Amino acid sequence: MLYVMSHSFDFMGLSEKLFLLRHLASGARGFCKKEQLIEGPLDYEDDWSLYYLRMRSLVSSRLIELAANIRIVEDTCKHQDTYSDIRDLDALCRDNESIGVVRQGNFELTLREACNKIIHATEFDLSISNSRNSRPYYRYSYWSGRCSLKGAHNNRPWHVELDVIEWCGAIDCFMDELSRNIDW
Repeated sequence: MLYVMSHSFDFMGLSEKLFLLRHLASGARGFCKKEQLIEGPLDYEDDWSLYYLRMRSLVSSRLIELAANIRIVEDTCKHQDTYSDIRDLDALCRDNESIGVVRQGNFELTLREACNKIIHATEFDLSISNSRNSRPYYRYSYWSGRCSLKGAHNNRPWHVELDVIEWCGAIDCFMDELSRNIDW
């Protein structure tokens, strides 16, 4: 089915942003290991603080931008009597992979719901993991590729831990499939 969009979108540009975000998540451990960054209190002058604050800003900004664009695409398609097809495509692109975990709340974490949570989160943090190098021995910390999103809907708190790599992959699939059927 051919959809007609209300806005113009650069699907290749969105795909590139998804690719960069996935690459950033995938490379975080190697970067932090090489730089020997170790998590500590944020004092805005040490290497860990600079890394964390930059990463948090980059990831948060990209997620919000991508989620807003995806919601516009979905909402446009929804108003063209294809909503059940969009839900099916959402499930197909998640392909039984977990795009995240619902830590608090009672809802299915679909692509659409994940976009809502990204947009409406009142708290956002990167999930940090710790590891160690054996030779020479040192400990280091890195962004695990997951984000903690918290908020409330109708005074009911929710908390999602989003797997950015899986979410980006599923969104890329979603956009690729839609781009074949949309008149831009």
